[in-house]
Amino acid sequence: MKNLSTFSANSPQGDPYPPPQRERNQSPRGAARLLQGWYRISSPSEPDESAPFEERELFRRGRTGSQITIFLFILLLISYPAAFAGSNSFLITIVTIDLFILTFAMVLNRLRMVSIAGILVVICFIASPTVNILTTPGGVNTSSLPVFGLLVLPLMCAVSFLPPWWVFVVGAGNCLFTVYVLKFMPSAGELHRVLAVAFPGIVTPILLSQGIVSIVAFLWVRGARQALLRADRAEEIARLEAIQIKHQEEQLAISRQLEEGIQQIITTMSTVVTNNDFSIRVPLSQENILWRVSKSINNLLSRLQGLKQGQEELKRTHAVAAEIAHRMREGQPIQLGSWTGTAFDPVIIEYNKRFRNPSGQSTREPFDRG
Repeated sequence: MKNLSTFSANSPQGDPYPPPQRERNQSPRGAARLLQGWYRISSPSEPDESAPFEERELFRRGRTGSQITIFLFILLLISYPAAFAGSNSFLITIVTIDLFILTFAMVLNRLRMVSIAGILVVICFIASPTVNILTTPGGVNTSSLPVFGLLVLPLMCAVSFLPPWWVFVVGAGNCLFTVYVLKFMPSAGELHRVLAVAFPGIVTPILLSQGIVSIVAFLWVRGARQALLRADRAEEIARLEAIQIKHQEEQLAISRQLEEGIQQIITTMSTVVTNNDFSIRVPLSQENILWRVSKSINNLLSRLQGLKQGQEELKRTHAVAAEIAHRMREGQPIQLGSWTGTAFDPVIIEYNKRFRNPSGQSTREPFDRG
């Protein structure tokens, strides 16, 4: 039977994807590169892992705001056709101003001025629907009602760029503006008649949407912040545990060095006492914590070794002196097979010379005790 393969003849052996599938599989990488390029011009730089929580929280807000801004730019760009086709001539100017403000806010966001950038974005997207509603020719009409839905955008901007509680401030302002416009501003057409009969039915969905979005956004951001706090706390605990483990290992190493050093000192001193050999030294390296102690002990052993050598030399000197005195009393020459290593070596040489060359006098006469 023929071996039926799903791979093309040109594809490498073992390649799980044909060339078209590989290209599709690599497409997210290109999108990720585009997103990273967007972050490089609109988002604060990512802090180090050891950065404090406040700095990482600032980065999180700036990065989230940078992500939200992508959709805001898209929204503004697709608003141009509606601005040209709509009845409000100010809408084109409003959208253009929004684009400039949003671009400037991204520059500030990149410079880590996240709060200022957030305030600009929030004001921008509050002012846009507000001015659009207030400048509607003939007063508020039915076509203006969908614009109130755009007041949700400032909530998302506030919760992305600013501290979470700001979402309630923006939401309360949106609710007050909605009630004021629908209650006290001039209205026209069918909306005027509906508001006169069913004002609560018109305003309640708008207020509910503001309240629900504000609460959900606040809970979402607070949950993310608490998760970051827990992660930061866990990292701090892990870091402290690592420091504690390292400290314990260092203490264990010091204890081991102390034990080994004390054992070597005891062994060395026992050998010195047993053999009466002061030339032995404590063999501790400079890495050992007891190295200074061993150095002092070795200096003491060196002094004791010198003292022992001096005592041995003095003992030999006494023996040589007694031998010389005996030979001199007997009038015998002193046989010097080798140096005695004492101060009497020159005396022995001089005595032997005089003993062999008496110069007309008896060799015993100078040493006669009689």
